[in-house]
Amino acid sequence: MSALPPTAFDNLMQQLSGLPLWVKQVIYTQLRHELEATLSKPTLEAFGPEHTLQLWVPEITRQGLGELEKPSGQFPQNILRILHLARFKKNVLSITILNNWTLEQTAILLLEAMAKELLSPPRSMVISGTIDYLAGRIRLGEYLVKINRLNIQQLDQALRTQNAIAEAMGERTGIANVLINLGYIRKEDSEAILFLKEESKKPFTGLPNVLPGGGNEAVAKLQGQLTQAMQRIKDLETLNYQLQKKG
Repeated sequence: MSALPPTAFDNLMQQLSGLPLWVKQVIYTQLRHELEATLSKPTLEAFGPEHTLQLWVPEITRQGLGELEKPSGQFPQNILRILHLARFKKNVLSITILNNWTLEQTAILLLEAMAKELLSPPRSMVISGTIDYLAGRIRLGEYLVKINRLNIQQLDQALRTQNAIAEAMGERTGIANVLINLGYIRKEDSEAILFLKEESKKPFTGLPNVLPGGGNEAVAKLQGQLTQAMQRIKDLETLNYQLQKKG
């Protein structure tokens, strides 16, 4: 099999990998602060590399390979495209970007392909649950159970409380608010998961030029910060030299 051309994301990662370590450190620090402001620490830990849907490489089955070699005509082109890319060992991120899909669309297609036994299900229950959740197969409470952030007894209690509130107040309260008020989850956790679902509806439209010369405001800010840091280092070196000379 001939290799597939790199995606825009692949090119970006290659460019970032070529940056000096001291630049990567600043980028990492800024991204870490942004993620920690959006996701709680337990949520970040729950979605490690082995449990992140975007990094999962779907495994094509013998039936899936057979469908590629001799198409039966019963599956849409989008399913065949997923199978083709799975044969090339592409992860979900690459599959989504190469087809200009949203992550939600990819999740729906993955679910269909697994139901037809064209792809093997993921080993990670977190990834499996994320696919079900983004595809609309399960709701927030069931998803939290699947990713071990909630147990079934807590979900049952929350659902009973939700129904009791609806009967008493005449209006239905979202399950997320009920879980938070019961102390089963943190507000940050529910917001992060709901935010992920909303963001999964957006396609990857490419990235602005984030390398020198791109005219990007974020880059200009980063370059200014780096310049200030380098000047500070020079000032400290000069001060240290003067102190040593006096000593």
